[in-house]
Amino acid sequence: MPLRNTRSPVSEPHFMPVQMENQSRKKYSPVCAQHRSVLLCTLLLLLMQGCTLPTELTSESWYAEPNPVPSVHVSESFIFEHLHVLAHDTLEGRGTGQPGAAKTADYILDFYQSPGFLAMEDFEVKEQVFELEGYFWTQVTYTLSRLNSEDNREDSSYVLEKGGTTAFYPVMNGTDRIEAPVIFTGHGPVSRPDHTVSEDYHTLEDAWVLMFENTDASGSGDEEWSRTEQIQRISGYYGAAGVIYISDLSAEEWEQKAGYMSRQLDRPLAVRKSGGFRSLTHGSATALSVHPDMALKLLGLTRHDQLDSLKYRWKSDDKREMWQHTGFELINNPEFENRTFEERNIVAVFEGSHESRDQEVIVMSAHYDHMGLGEPDDNNDIVYNGADDNGSGTAALMQVAEAFRKVAETGYRPSRTLVFLHAAAEEWGLFGARHFVENSPVPLENIIANVNVDMVGWVDERYSDQPSRDYMYVIGAGLVSSDLENLLSETSRARPDLHLDMKYNSIHHPSGLYRRSDQWAFGEKGVPFVFFFSGLHDYYHTPSDTADRIAWKQLTARTEFIVEYVWRLAEYTSRPEFDRNPWNRQGVISR
Repeated sequence: MPLRNTRSPVSEPHFMPVQMENQSRKKYSPVCAQHRSVLLCTLLLLLMQGCTLPTELTSESWYAEPNPVPSVHVSESFIFEHLHVLAHDTLEGRGTGQPGAAKTADYILDFYQSPGFLAMEDFEVKEQVFELEGYFWTQVTYTLSRLNSEDNREDSSYVLEKGGTTAFYPVMNGTDRIEAPVIFTGHGPVSRPDHTVSEDYHTLEDAWVLMFENTDASGSGDEEWSRTEQIQRISGYYGAAGVIYISDLSAEEWEQKAGYMSRQLDRPLAVRKSGGFRSLTHGSATALSVHPDMALKLLGLTRHDQLDSLKYRWKSDDKREMWQHTGFELINNPEFENRTFEERNIVAVFEGSHESRDQEVIVMSAHYDHMGLGEPDDNNDIVYNGADDNGSGTAALMQVAEAFRKVAETGYRPSRTLVFLHAAAEEWGLFGARHFVENSPVPLENIIANVNVDMVGWVDERYSDQPSRDYMYVIGAGLVSSDLENLLSETSRARPDLHLDMKYNSIHHPSGLYRRSDQWAFGEKGVPFVFFFSGLHDYYHTPSDTADRIAWKQLTARTEFIVEYVWRLAEYTSRPEFDRNPWNRQGVISR
């Protein structure tokens, strides 16, 4: 059944005095400056009138603010350092089912196993290991056939494996089996204004288009296309089976690049925990790069200077050649296998200090995985670094944990237990967060809220004309819980320089972001949630999501806000209710 509110509605957070029964343990609760002033004035008036102080209003009965508050320990340099590691090429894009994810989990685990954390009382860090099944692209076999005659067919096969090199490597897609003749088109059909569709586009239908790379890819007029657009146009407009690029590189340089590009192999194309596979790969046109020596063979040449001359002759407007059948047929035959692999959530736990509320748990989450090594972009970059998605959220969550660790050195521990969940495999379907919820180290009913941080390092198009403005999108909070909304307002009043934007905070927004990150693993189980976010951008899920594009000032301000929000939530005297159900139908949200 959907939850309903059983408490009286409140207009803003209230921090009630609570008797400290056990003086041997320090307990604190935030009381804003305004509340303290009112209290002091009241006490002064009572003393002036000769009144004795009621026991429940003595200073000992109030929780004290930590001094300093945790947010003062947020440091741009800390975030900068860790985010640059998380988004570095050495972690290979932190891809699920790839070595980079395991390296990242080790890095986060080492952070929480540092002496500063291990010296804390009532702290522990653990790994949650779970299995997934992947559909892996393991290798490609290229078979080249010389079509001399039906009775004289010469076949040669070349196998490409991860990290290796052979006669071809994939530039785009490459996961479809393609068997087609090879037709040479010089600098490509899209740059042939003297050829019309009616004349020859059928010639390229279901054929490999062999063409020079790194040339003018413009179509007509001043229009220019990227390599990706060029490939898609040749495939879609002409019906070609695929494109084979002849590189400008020397054989040695080409082989070095091929070894790099082939690292994209042995990666999952689809992942599942149970049921059907979840795929991130969308069907697209296929393109390959051919070894310079193999290009000579395809064109019937013997020397590389002949290839250079041919390239120049085809580029000359007054000496265009007709498209040529090479007499070869190429089979692109990718190979796949299903196999299981392990992923890990890293879970750090700060035990609460209150004698009863320490059993109530706030789970802060940020997924650390990204797209890993994948399909090359137009710059032949195969590392999807994921600086914003979600290196920014991971570094921010590490900073939140570090801030609470540092303030603990002054004697403060939050009343409620804080759990820092660094979740794996979010990109494939929230697998890590859902594993945590289904195998929670604490009873699910004790989790009072989830605070999720995903992609908080950007300035999006909405704020592009205000690049220095501090803002953050909020999803959840008031959408599901009046208490979380009240705490949001309280924190916003304390930090008025950061603007909270509710643009995406609706179940009717076409992006559906309320259920597209790890907070939904909690929300669908009836746990109130808030998701902090800085917006989508053109580099989302591309190799260009790199650390040099992070808005460090805004990321730091957002992290400070998140620390203060979590601090207030940890000391809030009432348990936040899931008292709003925008789905408005039975069974969607239940406990």
